[in-house]
Amino acid sequence: MRAPPTTPWYYGWNVIAVGIAFQTIIFGVSFFSYTLWAGQWRTAFHAARGDVMLGIMILTVCQGVMAPLAGRAMDRMSIRALICAGAVITAGGFVLISQATALWQILAIYGTIVALGTLLAGPLAAQTLAAKWFSRRRGLAIGFSTIGTSLGGFLLPPVVAWLFLSYGWREAHLILAGVIVVTVVPMIWLVVRNSPEEAGVPPEPESHAAARQPAQAHPDWTTGMLLRQRNFWITIGAFVPMATVFGALQHNLAQIASDSGIDAARASWVVVTLSGAMVLGKIGFGAVADRYDLRLLFTGAIGLLACSGLIFMTTPAFPLLCLGAAVMGVAQGGFLPLLGCIVGTRFGPHAFGRVMGLVGLFTPICAAGPWLAGRLRDIDGSYDLVIQIFLALLVPALVAIFFLKPLVSAIEPARLVPGE
Repeated sequence: MRAPPTTPWYYGWNVIAVGIAFQTIIFGVSFFSYTLWAGQWRTAFHAARGDVMLGIMILTVCQGVMAPLAGRAMDRMSIRALICAGAVITAGGFVLISQATALWQILAIYGTIVALGTLLAGPLAAQTLAAKWFSRRRGLAIGFSTIGTSLGGFLLPPVVAWLFLSYGWREAHLILAGVIVVTVVPMIWLVVRNSPEEAGVPPEPESHAAARQPAQAHPDWTTGMLLRQRNFWITIGAFVPMATVFGALQHNLAQIASDSGIDAARASWVVVTLSGAMVLGKIGFGAVADRYDLRLLFTGAIGLLACSGLIFMTTPAFPLLCLGAAVMGVAQGGFLPLLGCIVGTRFGPHAFGRVMGLVGLFTPICAAGPWLAGRLRDIDGSYDLVIQIFLALLVPALVAIFFLKPLVSAIEPARLVPGE
């Protein structure tokens, strides 16, 4: 394999930059623009809100089922090849969506083709690369690696809205499929390498303080060992409820705006505000995650999320809705950096993909959030009850995180037993 070009900075940042770029494009047009596509499909196929929201639910369920295999593949196969495959698969799904004649066809495509493509060319790959390339600044690198999804939400919804208003949603999907293939695949193939060793560059140097400390010892994790670890289940108990609330609010955000009398064009800017704030949240939480107690940072994210829900319950005007979206974005931005840091520090970089894949197995629990929120809104006529129900889910998440066990160093190998 040809070595990548040398750079005056650590080459791992090049890999992080490409990770940001491919997530910006792929997640910007699929996940963050889903709330905009939903309105087009609801009109085209005369569907209810809850029925249209089934797409994101099905996608999340199918990704959860496939995540353990994808995570294991990230630790054993070429991540570069997997990301390229994911980009091509996602583009193929968009081509098929452009030809759909019924809503069920779009739901099926989202639940299979788009689900697989975005799983392979998404945060799992970007975070795994960050964990393998960085050690001293792993939290910061993971934080930066995840801002691509938020940048996609910041940059792409207005573009998507312009495309379907100018050409129609079918033609918009064809155009975006071409953009994915032409831009994403070449930059991945030219820049990304799985690890410093594969790229032929020295690994990130440790800080002087870290060099004086004993290295953390991690066993050669098997799936069975991971499933018997208390820290694994604490991670699930803390992050799954949080992700459920995020999904329910995020994918219904345009509908919440509609209930407040805000049109589709301005609703796209609410999504932009959310995504821009997520960028700040990811960088901010990632930067401090290497230095502060992850449990306290998680508590702060929960508090911000609760505040945003309370704002949404006031049937806010456009400026206040943007404020609520910004607060939620900062909180949501902390999700992936905090999760990645917990996995990286508690289980080690070599098992990062496997652990994150197993965490993904539980995301189908979160998948019901957007659909249930949409269905309850259809029944109740308001999002107030929806938000109250989902905010209640944050309480067990807050309790769970404080049972997370502290880090174990190399001088305590006896505690790393499979059944602990």
